[in-house]
Amino acid sequence: MSILKTDAITLGRTDYSDSSQIIIFYTRDYGKIDTIAKGFKRSSGKYNSKAVDLLTHYRILFIKKEHSTLHTLTDAVLQNNYPTFRNDLDTYFRASYMAELVNEFTEKNDPNEPLFDLFLNTLNHIATDTNTTIWLLAFELKMLNILGYLPEWEHCIHCKKKIPHHERVTFNAVEGGARCVGCHGELKNGMMISAGAMFIAGRLANLNLHRLERVRVQLSICVEIEKVLRYYIVSLLKKELNSWKYVNFSPQEGIKI
Repeated sequence: MSILKTDAITLGRTDYSDSSQIIIFYTRDYGKIDTIAKGFKRSSGKYNSKAVDLLTHYRILFIKKEHSTLHTLTDAVLQNNYPTFRNDLDTYFRASYMAELVNEFTEKNDPNEPLFDLFLNTLNHIATDTNTTIWLLAFELKMLNILGYLPEWEHCIHCKKKIPHHERVTFNAVEGGARCVGCHGELKNGMMISAGAMFIAGRLANLNLHRLERVRVQLSICVEIEKVLRYYIVSLLKKELNSWKYVNFSPQEGIKI
């Protein structure tokens, strides 16, 4: 039994008793962990300072159980509660989508510091930047890259030649990329995408986060990339994500597959 300290972001919580909850954290040093938080459950009292909120950055202290995946939370010191998420539903839904992605794509007790830092830095930016669409797209692409799932964006997955930017090609989720016009052949399954959108997706996947603040991409290109990403993610996870029904890239245009 060890007492450990780490930075953590709250992914989920469920009631365990009248005063306790099971809280899922994604941590910098230990990956995704389940903790039992005794006495941390939000009470009807106005000043319950021990309550742990979703989509919040904490510095936590927990007792690691050697023969159990359920650890004991002993302290959670608030670092950032992101007030924007509580006041702006659109931003809240985008942050929730990021948390759902992290939860679905990671295993318990499997640390990945680059993914944690990407998650935390993106939350920090979407809480303050009005251009949240670019940050969300970049997060999806960079997360897939970190976890080894990033598709091939620039070259034909069959002949390996670079795809001209003016072409429209077929992206196949199972093959993890697109075939050029010449190699399309009898391929029946897939989704059409412009090679230009694929090029931008590849650039976003590798662009330094500090440079992302200056990036502007047409909404139609963002929608095109997001549609393909959702098609690809469904192929990887074998299901749709709950957050998708709430995340739109404009008030008029939702992302539908």
